[in-house]
Amino acid sequence: MDGKVKIGLIIGSTIIIASIILGIFFYQAQKPRDTIQVVGLGVKEFEADTVKWVITLEEETGPDNLKGGYRNLENGVDTLIVELKARGITENEINMKPPTVYKDYNYEQGIVTRIRLQKTLFVITKQVNIIEALAFNPVELLDKGINIMSSNLDYIYSGLDELKKTLVADATLNAKERAETMLSNTGVKLGKLLTVRSGVFQITEPFSTDVSSMGIYDTSTRKKQISVTATAVFALK
Repeated sequence: MDGKVKIGLIIGSTIIIASIILGIFFYQAQKPRDTIQVVGLGVKEFEADTVKWVITLEEETGPDNLKGGYRNLENGVDTLIVELKARGITENEINMKPPTVYKDYNYEQGIVTRIRLQKTLFVITKQVNIIEALAFNPVELLDKGINIMSSNLDYIYSGLDELKKTLVADATLNAKERAETMLSNTGVKLGKLLTVRSGVFQITEPFSTDVSSMGIYDTSTRKKQISVTATAVFALK
């Protein structure tokens, strides 16, 4: 056989084979995949078991009585600590910041008119009821010479990590149930779970509709609601 004819046959065969391979690849790429993607939701209400109480005491004094102002401030702090311990709060649960001094000026006269001294305490405890009783009734502390400038409660749940794991499982199960409902009248059966991806957690007050793409962790309420989505892909059979 002539050499040119052989080369032509080889080239022609190569083109045909390549066309078949490309055709199969294109068909597979365009062929619908036998999967279904569903978003499930997990929601649970829970209650915080730990509270962080941040309380700042303040004393005011004249510019020539800084030492007396410090003494009064420390007396208020000592009284508060005695009150806390009397109600069952331990020394290890009480933390303090160093005092801070603020000076008020009369700029026209160029003199200090008043000095304000503040000290902040942090109480972190599982005795939530005890702290709430004090924080929600500040007059009781004021009557004992504890001058409260500010008070704030942050509610935390110590078992949050385990709760998140449970909720992702709930959201995945919800995705499976939704997929089964969608396929119930189609004759197609749900196969195994192929992939699952959880969204960010939204921890809010109960019945809140607030959501954020970055997630939410609201510590302002004792009772809370946590929710998360799970995007699941199942095989079909």
